[in-house]
Amino acid sequence: MSSSELERHARTFVRVAERHALCSGIEILSVDDQRAVIAVTIRVEMPLADAARGISDSGVKVLEEVRVSLWSNFPWSSPTFTLREDFPRGFPHLSSRSGKGRPIPCLVAGAPDEYFGQWGLVEAGVVQILSQLGAWLAKAATRSLMEPSQGWEPVLRYDLDDVLIADPRQLRNRLTNKAGHLLLRSRHIQYSVEQRREAMILVTDEIAPASGKLAAFPYSSEKSGGGRTGETVTALFWPAIGTISSEILSEDIETLDDLAARARDIGLGTTFNSFLARMEDHWREWSADIVIPVGVVLCFRRPYNLIGRDSSIELLPYVFEIAPIKGRRSLVDGPDGKRVRAAKEVDRLSPELLRSISGAPDSKSFAMIGCGSVGSKTALHLARAGARITALSDNRCLMPHNMARHALVRGPLQWPKASELAEELSPLGQRPGVYLGDVSLELGLPEARAKIAPPGTATLVNTTASLIVREALSFVSKDALPSRMAEMALFGRGSGGFVLLEGAARNPSLADLEVIMSAEANPRERTLLFDPKFGLTEVQIGDGCGSLTMPSTDMRLSAMTALAAEQLVDLASAGAGEGAIAIGTHDGAGTTSWRRIVVPEMLEMPVEGGAWRLRIARPVVDRMREDIARHPGVETGGLMLGSCSARTMLITVVDLLDPPSDSSRSASLFVLGKDGLKSAIAKRYEESGKRLIDVGTWHSHLAEIGPSAIDRRTAKDLAEERPPPAVLLIVTPSSFHALMHGLLPVFRTPG
Repeated sequence: MSSSELERHARTFVRVAERHALCSGIEILSVDDQRAVIAVTIRVEMPLADAARGISDSGVKVLEEVRVSLWSNFPWSSPTFTLREDFPRGFPHLSSRSGKGRPIPCLVAGAPDEYFGQWGLVEAGVVQILSQLGAWLAKAATRSLMEPSQGWEPVLRYDLDDVLIADPRQLRNRLTNKAGHLLLRSRHIQYSVEQRREAMILVTDEIAPASGKLAAFPYSSEKSGGGRTGETVTALFWPAIGTISSEILSEDIETLDDLAARARDIGLGTTFNSFLARMEDHWREWSADIVIPVGVVLCFRRPYNLIGRDSSIELLPYVFEIAPIKGRRSLVDGPDGKRVRAAKEVDRLSPELLRSISGAPDSKSFAMIGCGSVGSKTALHLARAGARITALSDNRCLMPHNMARHALVRGPLQWPKASELAEELSPLGQRPGVYLGDVSLELGLPEARAKIAPPGTATLVNTTASLIVREALSFVSKDALPSRMAEMALFGRGSGGFVLLEGAARNPSLADLEVIMSAEANPRERTLLFDPKFGLTEVQIGDGCGSLTMPSTDMRLSAMTALAAEQLVDLASAGAGEGAIAIGTHDGAGTTSWRRIVVPEMLEMPVEGGAWRLRIARPVVDRMREDIARHPGVETGGLMLGSCSARTMLITVVDLLDPPSDSSRSASLFVLGKDGLKSAIAKRYEESGKRLIDVGTWHSHLAEIGPSAIDRRTAKDLAEERPPPAVLLIVTPSSFHALMHGLLPVFRTPG
């Protein structure tokens, strides 16, 4: 921008500012093609006694001269403000960038350019930013820039160039009750920007030795791209536990002497000087034509917790450089000499940081079975929400056609999906185990279970959409695999999704929940779940090679997977003991609706004479009891619908059919009629996507009497006239009895 254009902007600023109620005087000091400098005198609102003296107890004058800078990109950028050089610095909301120069107040929360630009008219922006300046000075005059009830205001460092990346919890956990210090191994990146060097230091959790030969110390510097990278140390200093710093010290440290003086302020002067002396001693016999940044973190114990933290310890990082050049007098003979640069502390990547940024609940840890499109996207969603991924299981490799919807982008060579996903999760701080075996076949092996769901795994998520895997997970005992089971899957070509979470005692199981979902699906859900036009399709992925898959764009699959992952996190973090089903559908017009079904623990009993078990959904039990109450003095009954698995040796009852009109009830006998029964069974079978079958009959006894001879003959007749299973359930006033004639064969199952 030319100086004449910038001068025009400066005159506009003056014209608007001199009409502001707080403006006592204003003049343009200088203009060139980079900056216009304006001096404005602000009348500061303060208590009358202070105003009469012309200065507040905190050192703020009733008339404060402030320098305003308009830069060459004005009005696309906000004016910047600096206070007088001798303005008191013991305030929060002062930038650390100024050093010993004019203090820079922080006037707004967030980006000043965005604040200034939101007003549309430049004149309105000038008025508003001057009002913010006046409010800041008024609060400084009464020492009310900090509100203790909100927490301690950390020193502002967001606008600094040098960065120290660390896990603040790890650093604070290093502190002891006594004053002390230690060195932590660190990585550094150093680069030049506009003829100045900037550094980024990544602090590890590994302690560096404080004495010994140089070879033991992590110092190095190598060219990398446009800068240098290597190893260094970060020195952590902390005062004794009783040393409380309730005063804000001026952030004007520019040299090692300043930093040593600040260390003395918190009782660490001797310790800091010893640190510098030992560093000189380490390098005494060595030289190298390099410059290495070194990190320093001073810990201040504040009187109360910092805003947004659960600790009262404030971490103030700094960077200085050592130059072990040949013929040096000291390590700080380099180009920057004793210069020290304040740095901003940025939290190292951790589950806590990700969870804080995401606003997600603490959903503990997950292990994933299935690393395909849904599994890979879900794992990344969970990791970015701060959950820990303990293990990834998949026995298949990435193929070229997987790139249509997979979370990973890889070349044509085949690599295991689980291994590649584990590598992708690594930069997010995840270190999941990888299992490449067949989960459904090997879940019975203790060593396999320990890899599929390592100890400490809170939730084991099945994303394979495999019935076999679901049943294997449903059958394994809680003692053998303590993790809570969940399942996620999409259907209807990405227009539907469901999440299943088993009950706390593996009752209901994933298999139970899938049958209940089929029974309770509404018309829209049934269409997407069961209509063949929304089902799987054979897609050619090579000559003579096809893949049975669900056609869907990556956009649709990603959108529904993300919503399903939200449901998973909510259910897993709630900690409820019941089982749960979350099912969602997309209407094609941009709206996705979810509903939840809470599934209490199911009634479970053995089937007489064998290893089979019978589970009955609680609503079904209630319906039986209600029907008995409607027919006092006689036996009643009906037909049971559900599913059966010879692999898990389980019969699950989730629905009833009312007895046909030709049924008969008496005090000693209930006879199930046949009128319309077959058509009713067939209708329910089709409605449920061919999941609900006739699994037997039930009837009541008026007294606490188990199966009679008639009941046993009836069970035999059922077995002869119906395909297995054919359960006969007897409901007494306080108990249940199940029997089946000609028991199905027993199969070996996992676990």
